[in-house]
Amino acid sequence: MTSNKAIDLFAGAGGLSLGLKLAGWDVQIALEIDTDAVTTHRANMPEVHHLCDDIRDVDFAEFTGLGLVAGGPPCQPFSVSGKQLGIQDVRDMVPQFVRAVKESKPAAFLMENVHGLTTAKFRPYLETQIKALARLGYEVHWKVLNAADYGVPQNRRRLFIIGVPKGVQFQFPEPTHGPNSPRQTPYASVRQAIHDAPYDAPNSAKVVYCKNPILRKSPYAGMLLNGKGRPLNLDGPSHTIPATAGGNRTHIIDIKGVLKKYHTFLANGGSPRIGEVADCRRLTVRESARIQTFPDWFEFTGPRSRQYSQIGNAVPPLLAKVVGEALLSALITVNQPGIAA
Repeated sequence: MTSNKAIDLFAGAGGLSLGLKLAGWDVQIALEIDTDAVTTHRANMPEVHHLCDDIRDVDFAEFTGLGLVAGGPPCQPFSVSGKQLGIQDVRDMVPQFVRAVKESKPAAFLMENVHGLTTAKFRPYLETQIKALARLGYEVHWKVLNAADYGVPQNRRRLFIIGVPKGVQFQFPEPTHGPNSPRQTPYASVRQAIHDAPYDAPNSAKVVYCKNPILRKSPYAGMLLNGKGRPLNLDGPSHTIPATAGGNRTHIIDIKGVLKKYHTFLANGGSPRIGEVADCRRLTVRESARIQTFPDWFEFTGPRSRQYSQIGNAVPPLLAKVVGEALLSALITVNQPGIAA
């Protein structure tokens, strides 16, 4: 490979960029349409050239000689938590990612998206895009990875699509973490991630009991509280940090295990409580960032609601690093220039 230069499309606040840089990639260009996210990215990686632009207006033939085109197109069209409009959603930018690869002809590409793209509803569309990428001269590999399996204190399942030149042997990294395995490190927990987090302004949204709670097997899975944020088990990985976080949509820290006791109380026939829940609060921006494995020096800009969104939209830097290392390792075993047309 003649170059480890990379461009990050749909770069957001910079989770993927940061992880790739830590893996040894030289991220030179970051493209992002959201101005708050660009400001955050620029504040933390000023050496990167930032393009605040619509990807549909960019001619990628200007960016030849790259080792890597990377990016996570907007996930909302395929997210299991959304309306799943797919290609009918104007936010579907997967074809634009394919175009960027076609025009810039990098040595390799890395695309990240939600695992919903692999479901039966969207599988034909996924296969169509993979075939389009393969026709450009790449061996295409894809797999759904859970960030928790690689040391991220969060259950976050994401699809990774990797393209390498024909003849290059790429393998996705083996999980390093897991439950009850002597060969793996135990999952990183929320408690480990946030116990010494620096002070940050608290989230002012109150935690309130749900008038009509829904009981499930775990107190962390049911609807015991109002709002869309979910209570977290401090001794295990977090639920996925969503892009919709902020206000009462932010996950909840149960400081003294109140919900376990309340869950048992309800299961035994107790009447639902009303009012604010004592000893429960919502994650701060910094705690959310830690669960996503952003370092403490990484600063987020814009209104606090936008900061939560930037964090939830990001690829966890640690996961990006692990995948980026595996890709770079595969490429440096051979001398690969960019892909020829």
